[in-house]
Amino acid sequence: MKRVGVLGASGYAGAELLRLLARHPGMELVHAGADSNAGALLAGLYPSLAPAYPDVVLAGSAPAACEGLDAVFLALPHEASLATGAALVDKVGVVVDLSGAFRLKDASAYPRWYGFDHDRPDLLARAGYGLPEFHRDELSGASLVATPGCYVTAAALAVRPLVEAGVVDPGAVIVDA
Repeated sequence: MKRVGVLGASGYAGAELLRLLARHPGMELVHAGADSNAGALLAGLYPSLAPAYPDVVLAGSAPAACEGLDAVFLALPHEASLATGAALVDKVGVVVDLSGAFRLKDASAYPRWYGFDHDRPDLLARAGYGLPEFHRDELSGASLVATPGCYVTAAALAVRPLVEAGVVDPGAVIVDA
C-alpha cells in the first residue's frame, strides 16, 4: 500500500484527487493539507467524501509533513507548487503536480505563459510531463511529474484516438476551448 498526501486538498482539484484516491486499492491517504481550511473536517467541506474519509481533519500544507511518503499530489497554485515541489522532490517517492509549475522546459517562458519567474530550471529538466495514457514510458520512474492542464487533457484524450484511426488529419485539428 502506497502512503500518499494531497496538498491543496480543499480546492476543486484536491477534492477530485481525494475522490480518485478513495477508490484506488493501492493508495492510502495519510496527509490532506489545506492551509485555508486547516482544522476543518474534510467530510464537512465535501459531504460526498464522508464515506471514504469520515474522520479526516485537514492539516496545513507544510512540505515537511509529507516527507517520506511514497507520493505527494500538489493541487496548489503555480507558484506555491513550485516552492512546495522543490522542497519535496527527493524527500518523497514522487511529486505529482497539477499546476503549471513544471510543465515547460524553458524557465524564461514562465513569465509569458504563467505570469511568474521560474527559479528552478534544474527541476524543469527533471520533470516528466504528459498523460500516462500516452507517455507512460517517459513518466515511469520520474521523481517529479508535471501533468497537462485540463484543456490539453480533454483535447488529447478526445482527438488522439481519431487521429490514430486515420479519421482526422492532425494538421486540421483546432480545439477552441
